[in-house]
Amino acid sequence: MTYDPKTYAAKGFRTQVAVIAEHAAAYPDAIAMRQKRHGIWQELSWAALQDVTLALAAGLIDLGVTPGTHVGILSENRREWVLAQFAIQSAGGAIVGMYPTSPMAEIDHLVNASDTEVLFIENQEQFDKIVELGDRAPKLRKLIVIDPKGIRSESYLDLVSFDDLLARGHQVLNSHRAEIATRIAALAPEDTAMMVFTSGSTGLPKAAEISHANLHASACLATQFFERYPPGTNILSYLPLCHVAEQNVTVTNALSGQHIMNFGESLRTITPDLRDAAPEIFFGVPRIWEKMQAGVMVQAQTASPLRRALTLKGLQRAQARAATPRSAWSLSQRLGNAMWDALVYRHIRSYLGLGRCTFAITAAAPISLDLLTFLRGIGINVREAWGMSETSGAACIQPDWGNSEGRCGVFPEGVSHRIAGDGELLVKGPIVFKGYYKNAEATAETIEDGWLHTGDVAEEATDGSISIVDRKKDIMINAAGKNLAPSLIENAMKASPFIKECIVIADQRPYVAALVQLDFDTVRLWAESKGISYTTFRSLAENPQVVAMIDRQIAKQNEVLARVEQVKRVWLLPKELDHDDGEVTATMKVRRSKISERYTAEIEALYAKQAAA
Repeated sequence: MTYDPKTYAAKGFRTQVAVIAEHAAAYPDAIAMRQKRHGIWQELSWAALQDVTLALAAGLIDLGVTPGTHVGILSENRREWVLAQFAIQSAGGAIVGMYPTSPMAEIDHLVNASDTEVLFIENQEQFDKIVELGDRAPKLRKLIVIDPKGIRSESYLDLVSFDDLLARGHQVLNSHRAEIATRIAALAPEDTAMMVFTSGSTGLPKAAEISHANLHASACLATQFFERYPPGTNILSYLPLCHVAEQNVTVTNALSGQHIMNFGESLRTITPDLRDAAPEIFFGVPRIWEKMQAGVMVQAQTASPLRRALTLKGLQRAQARAATPRSAWSLSQRLGNAMWDALVYRHIRSYLGLGRCTFAITAAAPISLDLLTFLRGIGINVREAWGMSETSGAACIQPDWGNSEGRCGVFPEGVSHRIAGDGELLVKGPIVFKGYYKNAEATAETIEDGWLHTGDVAEEATDGSISIVDRKKDIMINAAGKNLAPSLIENAMKASPFIKECIVIADQRPYVAALVQLDFDTVRLWAESKGISYTTFRSLAENPQVVAMIDRQIAKQNEVLARVEQVKRVWLLPKELDHDDGEVTATMKVRRSKISERYTAEIEALYAKQAAA
């Protein structure tokens, strides 16, 4: 008998590890996950997943993990991340996810703000950060390393390898089996299941506490969002699992729908991993979609003359059809799309590894309409979703092909919303998080009478769907008193394949200016095609011909903006924005205040001529 995801909600509250036990008992041989290492995909069934989870939990108990212990995971996306996650839950602990790209100073905050006692680390790189941290993390007492290469002989904080922990767990499992069952049964809906750190774009990241009840509610929503997708549906997991969106798609969705979690080799190998896994469901943040578009355009421009002409013509026709919703296409438009799909679009989707993808998601940051038009035009059914750490992940999502008036679709049954007088979106329901760990003041400011103050300014369309305008704190008021949404302007600029990042300056200013970061790959190819020599990113950004080309791109993108929103002056950043330099967060969100501080002179120069006049 096949598993039916529609029965998930009807069975009532269960923890994630209880769901694994259910699947292992009823469908022991069904594939739960795959991991690609050295080009080979290794499978793990639900029964094997249950065995590993219990053995690791026994190993953690043997290390002294007790109910309520905060256990961190500092690693890139990989199978061991979720194996550790399930083991921590089974031992009664709370998971603390941390970004592996975080520098030591940020790790200091993450470990201490969450009271992490035991920490899974990926490799020597992360080990070195913890050693440098030293006695600044007094509660941290134990390290478990997934890849011990180079540090096998180290003993700092009683370092033990993941494999040794698993082996020890198998040895002591029988003596701890009853204790594990007791701890799992004792997990209450209101208990903290995991802590997800906010991005920290305006201050230090806060630890958002997500309960087991939140995860269950999120899983119930997943069975609604993905109701058409049967057990065995493939998902590729590649983004950081400490991000709530990747947790949603990879773990929550896979457990509630019995989908297969596929873990690629790395973020750098996403295209070949996509081609291998051929997922039906795929989640990408806007930067991933932007890179895909840039890759397609690079391939088109460097193809043979005939293929280049055919591809560009096909993309032009897709753009022309974009003005009409797919549901309203005429017969001639459908036939034209079918022809171009056979000639061009399906080959692009195969090249991207999305040949079988019928449900693509974009979330976690704003995405430009031009990019959505491009993706949908080549046959990728991209749907915008909205959610945040504080809603335990996705709270609403567009219907097929974005067929709603609003950009983010409608809220499902069980989730209430309203828009406050100042335009802020408020949300209420079982997906709203518990609060911020040890930060009662911030929690009280964020949740009032059960309503989550999201910090997002939103608009509601006549069909009940919503669009996010911008972050409330980011809305700018120019010198004339006009409210401007910087993300709208920035996304318009980033629709150019030559612009990777754009930071708008407009608050209390007479006109809009911007700091622009080049997309090195596409600008490099353009420069080489024009015979322009360069040696570094800086030399490329400072080349007068490159500056003139970017100015032309800005002028072109300005055409889609209102006059008051148009970018009048630009300065090209001499380097890529860097997390280590504090310019962007771990999720690559721009820290506007840091950028303004670092480039004060350059920003003032953008307005100097106007002031002199």
